[in-house]
Amino acid sequence: MKLEGKVALITGAGRGMGKATALLFAREGADVAVSDINFAEVERTASDIRLTGRKAVAIKADVSEQAEVNTMIDRVIHELGGINILVNNAGIGHGVMAVDMTIDLFDSILKTNLRSGFLCSQKAGKWMIENGGGRICNIASIGGIEGSPTCIGYGPSKAGVINMTRVLAVEWAKYNIRVNCVAPGAIMTPMLESSVKDRKGTLNDFIRRIPMGRVGLPEEVAKAVLFFVSDDSSFATGATLVVDGGSLAFGEPIV
Repeated sequence: MKLEGKVALITGAGRGMGKATALLFAREGADVAVSDINFAEVERTASDIRLTGRKAVAIKADVSEQAEVNTMIDRVIHELGGINILVNNAGIGHGVMAVDMTIDLFDSILKTNLRSGFLCSQKAGKWMIENGGGRICNIASIGGIEGSPTCIGYGPSKAGVINMTRVLAVEWAKYNIRVNCVAPGAIMTPMLESSVKDRKGTLNDFIRRIPMGRVGLPEEVAKAVLFFVSDDSSFATGATLVVDGGSLAFGEPIV
């Protein structure tokens, strides 16, 4: 098992990619703390982890707020003995054209998608620095690389995640902390369903720009995250791995 003896914290783990990653980590031998703003959902994730025989801690937290992040990570360290792996997965998306974006919504997106990753990384990173290192994987999006219509809040927030990954990787390499990033494309999650509705289109509007002819599965993103937090990627830091079925290579915009 690739994560035997490790403790991982995954944010936004109530469903979708976060939940799939949590369950994969447990199958690979890790004890896993999972957080989400929806406690009922994240407790179900924790219950599924316990069925694998691994320890699990479910935490309700708004990870865009520093006090809640500090309490969350202190609890993980106290109950599971440390934090070797952090996956910053919590995020939201709203499809709004630039002229219609409100400052309150713009700020909310940046807080949830970018500020949360900084707060969690800073707090967990301090423990990792004092305890021999660790692994951080941030979840961005191809929306942070391309210029997609209606993504005036989401896209810049995810571009920030990619750059934050590089900055932290450079600053913390000397502490044996590797920081990498996964940038998914269209993945079958509740967020994708919401995006389809916001764009007033259909799932086929996404699929037609994917050379592989389908959307991805949360489990496929989870495997990419596992690569970055395991020794399989021992010489990789500051990297962004795109998992999108070829969408960026194709480049046809969604209209």
